[in-house]
Amino acid sequence: MKQLDPIVTNKPSEIYIDEIIIPKNSISGDNIDGGTITNFRSDGIKDSAKNKQIIIQDDKVEIKGTIQGADASLQTVTANAVSSPTITSHTVKSQKVETANVFADNVHVKEYISTEKIKYNKAEADNFDVKKSVRINLREVLWEDKLGNSVKHSALQEVGVLNKLQVGSTLSVEGHRVGINTKTPQGYFAVDQGGDQIVLDFKDGRAHMGMYTISDLDVGNGKTQITIKANGNVGIGVTQPTQALEVDGNIKYRGKTITSGATQPREGNWQKGDICYNDNVKSGDYVGWICLRGGNPGTWSKFGQIV
Repeated sequence: MKQLDPIVTNKPSEIYIDEIIIPKNSISGDNIDGGTITNFRSDGIKDSAKNKQIIIQDDKVEIKGTIQGADASLQTVTANAVSSPTITSHTVKSQKVETANVFADNVHVKEYISTEKIKYNKAEADNFDVKKSVRINLREVLWEDKLGNSVKHSALQEVGVLNKLQVGSTLSVEGHRVGINTKTPQGYFAVDQGGDQIVLDFKDGRAHMGMYTISDLDVGNGKTQITIKANGNVGIGVTQPTQALEVDGNIKYRGKTITSGATQPREGNWQKGDICYNDNVKSGDYVGWICLRGGNPGTWSKFGQIV
């Protein structure tokens, strides 16, 4: 047998050799062009594929199978699915990502991400599944069923049905009850001031408005017009009524006006049957005057002599 020279310098187009002895590690890869190497292996590579799996071009590497490994550290990952304990990359683009750790500046996932830990500058995903909560700077900002306490601002334009709402210490909504300045409204609607609550409620099929605590209630339009005392006395134009009903001014009862004065009315329109009580009664005088004929001021006559 004839030994082949280690280096063939002339590189003929064809060589016919019957028997060649090739020493180990004597053929350079620079002298091999074309053909298929079967059963290829090296200290770091073992090729057992039966079909073409990797296509290497100047601008990309195509891998038809699945990449499996303990760690993947790449500039860009683009794949239908990535499954690896750790991925470190500038950009990850994938249909699915299943890994324990992802370290990337940009993550683009169309379907889902399943991971225990992610460190990123920017992430985009149609579905982002986490087991417990989403944190920012170690503060939970989102759970499955609630926002984190650290979320202070939002631009929500539409929400579903709220069962409970707390706006600072000003507004509280829970169930069918609304409270202003209180978290414990004592009716369907309550406004609290210093522990006293004015309440709107329904009891026994009847509408109810009043003070929940034992306090006076004033009603008016800029000034007090009606006062309801804690003891039940009502004043109209009177803020300290001493009787069940006390009125400062004329009243009308069944179409008849009732007033009072030192004399019978001298002006104004009056109707037949109107009564003016005497403010300065004394023995031998009369209780008051009654209008016998309507007009301005009409015709009046004394009634009820005091004897």
